[in-house]
Amino acid sequence: MASYLVLTSPGAPKSDENARFIADKFSWIAFVFPAFWLLYQRQWIAGITVAILQGLIAFAIPEPSLAGLLIELALRLLVALEGPAFIAQRLQSKGWTLQSIITANDLATAEMIYDHTVATESAVEGEAIWQPPVLPTATAKPADGRAAVGLFENYGER
Repeated sequence: MASYLVLTSPGAPKSDENARFIADKFSWIAFVFPAFWLLYQRQWIAGITVAILQGLIAFAIPEPSLAGLLIELALRLLVALEGPAFIAQRLQSKGWTLQSIITANDLATAEMIYDHTVATESAVEGEAIWQPPVLPTATAKPADGRAAVGLFENYGER
Protein backbone atom coordinates (compact mmCIF):
# COMPACT_ATOMS: atom_id res chain seq x y z
CA MET A 1 0.00 0.00 0.00
CA ALA A 2 1.12 3.51 -0.69
CA SER A 3 0.42 6.79 1.01
CA TYR A 4 -0.99 9.50 -1.23
CA LEU A 5 -0.48 13.14 -0.35
CA VAL A 6 -3.48 15.21 -1.45
CA LEU A 7 -2.70 18.85 -2.18
CA THR A 8 -5.03 21.59 -3.44
CA SER A 9 -4.03 24.73 -5.27
CA PRO A 10 -3.91 28.13 -3.56
CA GLY A 11 -7.36 29.59 -2.98
CA ALA A 12 -9.16 26.42 -4.03
CA PRO A 13 -11.84 24.95 -1.77
CA LYS A 14 -11.18 21.71 0.07
CA SER A 15 -13.51 19.90 -2.33
CA ASP A 16 -11.43 20.90 -5.35
CA GLU A 17 -11.74 18.38 -8.17
CA ASN A 18 -8.27 19.34 -9.38
CA ALA A 19 -6.52 18.17 -6.22
CA ARG A 20 -3.09 16.70 -6.88
CA PHE A 21 -2.35 13.20 -5.61
CA ILE A 22 1.32 12.42 -5.03
CA ALA A 23 2.20 8.79 -4.33
CA ASP A 24 4.70 8.73 -1.47
CA LYS A 25 6.41 5.48 -2.45
CA PHE A 26 9.53 4.20 -4.19
CA SER A 27 9.70 5.41 -7.79
CA TRP A 28 11.44 3.10 -10.24
CA ILE A 29 11.63 5.77 -12.93
CA ALA A 30 13.37 8.11 -10.47
CA PHE A 31 15.76 5.29 -9.56
CA VAL A 32 16.71 4.52 -13.17
CA PHE A 33 16.82 8.14 -14.45
CA PRO A 34 17.21 10.36 -11.37
CA ALA A 35 18.32 13.62 -13.02
CA PHE A 36 15.81 13.40 -15.88
CA TRP A 37 12.99 12.50 -13.49
CA LEU A 38 13.75 15.52 -11.30
CA LEU A 39 13.88 17.81 -14.33
CA TYR A 40 10.59 16.37 -15.61
CA GLN A 41 9.04 17.13 -12.20
CA ARG A 42 10.32 20.73 -12.50
CA GLN A 43 12.83 20.26 -9.72
CA TRP A 44 15.41 22.33 -11.59
CA ILE A 45 18.01 22.84 -8.87
CA ALA A 46 17.81 19.27 -7.58
CA GLY A 47 17.94 17.84 -11.12
CA ILE A 48 20.97 19.89 -12.11
CA THR A 49 22.67 19.04 -8.80
CA VAL A 50 22.12 15.31 -9.33
CA ALA A 51 23.40 15.54 -12.92
CA ILE A 52 26.53 17.38 -11.74
CA LEU A 53 27.09 14.83 -8.95
CA GLN A 54 26.73 11.94 -11.42
CA GLY A 55 29.24 13.64 -13.73
CA LEU A 56 31.68 14.19 -10.86
CA ILE A 57 31.38 10.54 -9.84
CA ALA A 58 32.06 9.44 -13.42
CA PHE A 59 35.15 11.67 -13.74
CA ALA A 60 36.52 11.16 -10.23
CA ILE A 61 36.27 7.37 -10.42
CA PRO A 62 36.88 6.59 -14.12
CA GLU A 63 37.25 2.82 -13.84
CA PRO A 64 34.38 0.80 -12.38
CA SER A 65 34.84 0.27 -8.65
CA LEU A 66 32.79 -0.67 -5.65
CA ALA A 67 33.03 2.84 -4.16
CA GLY A 68 31.68 4.49 -7.31
CA LEU A 69 28.88 1.96 -7.55
CA LEU A 70 27.87 2.47 -3.91
CA ILE A 71 27.89 6.26 -4.23
CA GLU A 72 25.78 6.08 -7.41
CA LEU A 73 23.31 3.65 -5.80
CA ALA A 74 23.01 5.87 -2.71
CA LEU A 75 22.28 8.89 -4.90
CA ARG A 76 19.68 6.99 -6.92
CA LEU A 77 18.02 5.61 -3.77
CA LEU A 78 17.85 9.09 -2.27
CA VAL A 79 16.06 10.46 -5.32
CA ALA A 80 13.75 7.42 -5.69
CA LEU A 81 12.70 7.43 -2.03
CA GLU A 82 12.56 11.17 -1.35
CA GLY A 83 11.45 12.40 -4.79
CA PRO A 84 7.73 12.59 -3.93
CA ALA A 85 8.57 14.58 -0.79
CA PHE A 86 10.55 17.02 -2.97
CA ILE A 87 7.48 17.52 -5.17
CA ALA A 88 5.14 18.06 -2.20
CA GLN A 89 7.58 20.51 -0.61
CA ARG A 90 7.85 22.51 -3.84
CA LEU A 91 4.07 22.72 -4.16
CA GLN A 92 3.66 23.75 -0.52
CA SER A 93 6.26 26.48 -1.00
CA LYS A 94 4.09 27.81 -3.84
CA GLY A 95 1.02 28.00 -1.60
CA TRP A 96 -0.59 24.61 -2.16
CA THR A 97 -2.33 23.16 0.90
CA LEU A 98 -1.88 19.61 2.15
CA GLN A 99 -5.48 18.44 2.61
CA SER A 100 -4.97 14.84 3.65
CA ILE A 101 -2.79 11.77 3.54
CA ILE A 102 -4.57 8.68 2.27
CA THR A 103 -3.31 5.11 2.38
CA ALA A 104 -4.62 3.00 -0.48
CA ASN A 105 -3.62 0.25 -2.89
CA ASP A 106 -3.81 2.43 -6.00
CA LEU A 107 -4.58 5.94 -7.20
CA ALA A 108 -8.20 5.17 -8.12
CA THR A 109 -8.94 3.93 -4.60
CA ALA A 110 -7.23 6.98 -3.08
CA GLU A 111 -9.35 9.29 -5.24
CA MET A 112 -12.50 7.40 -4.25
CA ILE A 113 -11.60 7.70 -0.55
CA TYR A 114 -10.90 11.42 -0.93
CA ASP A 115 -14.15 12.03 -2.81
CA HIS A 116 -16.07 10.05 -0.20
CA THR A 117 -14.61 11.96 2.74
CA VAL A 118 -15.09 15.34 1.08
CA ALA A 119 -18.65 14.50 0.00
CA THR A 120 -19.71 13.35 3.46
CA GLU A 121 -17.59 15.98 5.26
CA SER A 122 -16.42 13.23 7.61
CA ALA A 123 -12.74 14.03 7.29
CA VAL A 124 -10.90 15.76 10.07
CA GLU A 125 -8.64 18.56 8.87
CA GLY A 126 -5.39 17.04 7.67
CA GLU A 127 -6.46 13.41 7.60
CA ALA A 128 -8.92 11.22 5.75
CA ILE A 129 -11.00 8.71 7.64
CA TRP A 130 -12.72 6.06 5.59
CA GLN A 131 -13.93 2.62 6.44
CA PRO A 132 -14.49 0.07 3.68
CA PRO A 133 -18.05 -1.16 3.37
CA VAL A 134 -18.83 -4.27 5.36
CA LEU A 135 -19.34 -7.14 2.99
CA PRO A 136 -21.87 -9.80 3.90
CA THR A 137 -20.33 -13.12 4.83
CA ALA A 138 -21.13 -16.13 2.74
CA THR A 139 -23.50 -18.25 4.79
CA ALA A 140 -25.24 -21.39 3.77
CA LYS A 141 -27.39 -23.96 5.50
CA PRO A 142 -26.49 -27.56 4.92
CA ALA A 143 -29.18 -30.17 4.50
CA ASP A 144 -29.18 -30.99 8.24
CA GLY A 145 -30.07 -27.36 9.20
CA ARG A 146 -26.80 -26.29 10.87
CA ALA A 147 -25.42 -22.89 9.86
CA ALA A 148 -22.18 -23.03 7.89
CA VAL A 149 -19.88 -20.06 7.34
CA GLY A 150 -17.34 -20.19 4.54
CA LEU A 151 -16.20 -23.38 2.89
CA PHE A 152 -15.83 -25.72 5.84
CA GLU A 153 -19.04 -26.41 7.72
CA ASN A 154 -17.56 -28.68 10.36
CA TYR A 155 -14.33 -26.83 10.98
CA GLY A 156 -13.24 -27.23 14.57
CA GLU A 157 -15.55 -30.16 15.31
CA ARG A 158 -13.64 -33.39 15.56
